[in-house]
Amino acid sequence: DRFFADPFVIKHSNKYFIFIEEFITKYNKGRISMIEMDKHGNYQHPIPIIEQPYHLSFPFIFKHQEGYFLIPESQQNNSIEIYKCEEFPFKWKLLKNLMEDIDAVDSVVFYHKNLWWLFTNIVENKGASCLDELFLFYSEDIFAKKWTPHINNPIVSDVRKARSAGNIFMHNGMIIRPSQDSSKRYGHGMRFNEIKILNENEYEEIEIGKVYPDWNDNILATHTFNSAGNLTMIDGIFRI
Repeated sequence: DRFFADPFVIKHSNKYFIFIEEFITKYNKGRISMIEMDKHGNYQHPIPIIEQPYHLSFPFIFKHQEGYFLIPESQQNNSIEIYKCEEFPFKWKLLKNLMEDIDAVDSVVFYHKNLWWLFTNIVENKGASCLDELFLFYSEDIFAKKWTPHINNPIVSDVRKARSAGNIFMHNGMIIRPSQDSSKRYGHGMRFNEIKILNENEYEEIEIGKVYPDWNDNILATHTFNSAGNLTMIDGIFRI
């Protein structure tokens, strides 16, 4: 009667907390839930933590100034929302809208060279796909009401790698942006892109790796990659 997707992972007090979209078929919308897992892989059933009258998914979570914040996809509300954790991991409060009157999906932020960078896919024209174009904004303040659009927006126009597939992360000195390849179907596979240039005037990335659902004939798609500590999570659609 439901599915889980979009796993984001936090390691806290020697435990893993996995934040997911929990889509309830009966209500035809998603909510943000959390799965607690110990270092041996023992886990609890998902517990709902954020629910709205509209669909929520892609729970991008990050730590800032000793606190936890979460930016879910809230496309149905035409907003990019940010929540603050008041009591980890269950109690969350809607802090504000980072952007309003916007048709955006799967937003992530990344702090680099004294600026916050907001990556998000935007539907500029009604009826267009949300898979094709990645936009970039920046601000000195993560809680700013006004974000400056990058001069080269959209910075990626390619259904094979535009939409975000998880947290932007550092690995061996490289900045890596995981992205979805939706050329075959929505969220078919993932591509990993090294961000080579990121500043107010330029953006450049190169592809360095791929993950496709080819390890099992029953797996149809995989479209999210996140890790923390020794735990790496992906999701997948499979035949039943």
